[in-house]
Amino acid sequence: MIRLALVVLLLIASPVYAQRGPVPKGQPTGVELEVHKTYGSFVDAWNKHDPKAMAALWTADGDHMEPDGRTVFGREEVERLLTYEHASVFKDSQLHLAIERVRIPTPGVAIADGTYELFNVTDARGNKIPDRHGYFTSVLTKEADGWKVSASRLMLPQVLIWRDRD
Repeated sequence: MIRLALVVLLLIASPVYAQRGPVPKGQPTGVELEVHKTYGSFVDAWNKHDPKAMAALWTADGDHMEPDGRTVFGREEVERLLTYEHASVFKDSQLHLAIERVRIPTPGVAIADGTYELFNVTDARGNKIPDRHGYFTSVLTKEADGWKVSASRLMLPQVLIWRDRD
């Protein structure tokens, strides 16, 4: 009787302790899917050149750092920067973005790492410049109306002189 009770308890408890199998790559779920959707909205707004919609994806006090270190603070400043850029150098640009990893260090906070490609950019004189391929890391926080960017950092790859080149 005791053995039967132990077997029943183990069978009941096994789903609780069972590990989930890996989620196939490219199949985000839960928070990761929500973060992917947030960035999908950002890319859509970018490619429509809608700075207001892009900036709406930031928290009120969020910040954004460009690859050259220029940083703007607050949603209004993010919108002002994006408005300037999309009226000039990015006015014909197209953005492709891929999220490579989403980590959840604590409920309501997500860290997203990924890559981006930016096409059809011009310099201040209107001359086409080479396509940009870079990296980004963002911290997002969950707000009542969805995930918002609290901090965004853009990076451009550069070979470090002290590293061996593969």
